[in-house]
Amino acid sequence: MRRRNEKTSPHQPQILKQMNKRLILQTIRRRQPVSRAEIAEETAISRTTVSQLTEELLREGWIREVGQGVSGAKGGRKPITLSINDDAAWAVGVDIGGYGTTIALCNLAGQIKQKRTFPSSRTSMLDTLGEQLDRFLSQVDPGVRIIGLGIGAPGITRASDGVVLSAPALGWTDVPLKRLLEERLRLPVYVDNDVNVAALGECWKGAGKDKRNVIMITVGTGIGCGLILNGTLYRGSGWAAGEIGSMVTDADAVDRWTDPVFDGFGFLESKAGGPGIVRQVLGQMEKAGPSSPLRRDNGRLTAKEVFDAARKGDPLAKSVVSQSIRHLAAGIINAVVLFDPEVVILGGGLMGSADLVLPKIREAVKRLSPTQPEIRRAQLGSDAGVIGGAALVLKECSDPIGGVL
Repeated sequence: MRRRNEKTSPHQPQILKQMNKRLILQTIRRRQPVSRAEIAEETAISRTTVSQLTEELLREGWIREVGQGVSGAKGGRKPITLSINDDAAWAVGVDIGGYGTTIALCNLAGQIKQKRTFPSSRTSMLDTLGEQLDRFLSQVDPGVRIIGLGIGAPGITRASDGVVLSAPALGWTDVPLKRLLEERLRLPVYVDNDVNVAALGECWKGAGKDKRNVIMITVGTGIGCGLILNGTLYRGSGWAAGEIGSMVTDADAVDRWTDPVFDGFGFLESKAGGPGIVRQVLGQMEKAGPSSPLRRDNGRLTAKEVFDAARKGDPLAKSVVSQSIRHLAAGIINAVVLFDPEVVILGGGLMGSADLVLPKIREAVKRLSPTQPEIRRAQLGSDAGVIGGAALVLKECSDPIGGVL
């Protein structure tokens, strides 16, 4: 019995209604096509309430009737079944990279309807991004309901208020990206680290689908890591969880290493990131034979060319690639031991050489880790960030569909 001095908040009925609508939507998404009776049975919400709320969701366009289900054991009329209306609303995913940025319009099933890619600008990225978003949104059908933008930024990002604390690739420090874009676009904006967002994309539509404990590691210019633990992004106390590029994979380096490839880059990035691999080769060029494919008149070299040379048997390239993979394997094993994931997803530019990388990583994890997660290559490629951006919106937005992923 409620005590006399206790008061019922006038907002409680509305909050309960919103919670029930989301629970119904979650059930429909997971079980579709599904009948009202099945929803009531699974959610323990009364049939009357399920009927009322599904009628409301139908009027709002979030769900649709898709046909008849199977009759019960006692026969009778077949029930009408319900499914999510994938085109009821759309989310914009934005993947900001150091060299290029992609914007995409995705529906509730993660299908891309429109997409645009443009070069990133270190000197004027905020203005460039705003202008490109204005142009992109102006070309979207006016009848489309956009519920928000989800943005992956290449750096440490405080997701609670959308401030990019540090993004060396863009020269950003403490940039209030969420506030600036919401003021400009008049739409809800959600911002997170780019690898976190890519991990959401892979868990929704790619290599992590139906998994609740996932590590995603991207290896390119830098090395990033997104952690999804028990179905939730783990961001850390300072929003810097997953900065695996700073992991030290050589005990001697604890005392003597002070030489990052770029300012703000860590030890593992200096050994296994693309620029780090190139620098190691250039630093040992005296070991390359006169006919080595690594030799360049202008000194320019890419990590891809180093891996290509390793495939052809070049001794220097093989040595550097082998050492880099060992460092990467050590970092992955340490992460696996700490978080015990179901799957480790590897993405980024280095996966263009997956034929050389994956077998050695898998062998090392099998031999040295007490647990044996799957080691998979990312499936969504360059679309992981924008699909993940849409997933971020669907997890965080205040519309009824929010939180159903």
